[in-house]
Amino acid sequence: MSIAVIGPSSFVTCFELIGATGYEEHDEGALVATLDRIVSQGDYKLVVIPERYAAATRHIREEVMKRGRITPIFALIPGLTMETGMRMEELQAVVSLAIGTKLEL
Repeated sequence: MSIAVIGPSSFVTCFELIGATGYEEHDEGALVATLDRIVSQGDYKLVVIPERYAAATRHIREEVMKRGRITPIFALIPGLTMETGMRMEELQAVVSLAIGTKLEL
């Protein structure tokens, strides 16, 4: 399986140790541009990004779903700062939309 990981060097290095291809990006704009490029190329089945970029990358991830593609799969992982919650908020919004009422967790 081809795996790409995008983010700060400390985040990327952890995944490179297990064989992922790393793209070191330190600012949000560069990370979004890199994600857009590698999704367009279609070389990866799994793309790992730090959770703190969930909102910035949402439009790219949604575009993949709108096209009906099943790859790449996006994994939003808390970074070394252990920021959490963004994935759950996004999932809560999607499930609430699907069931037609606000889901409280």
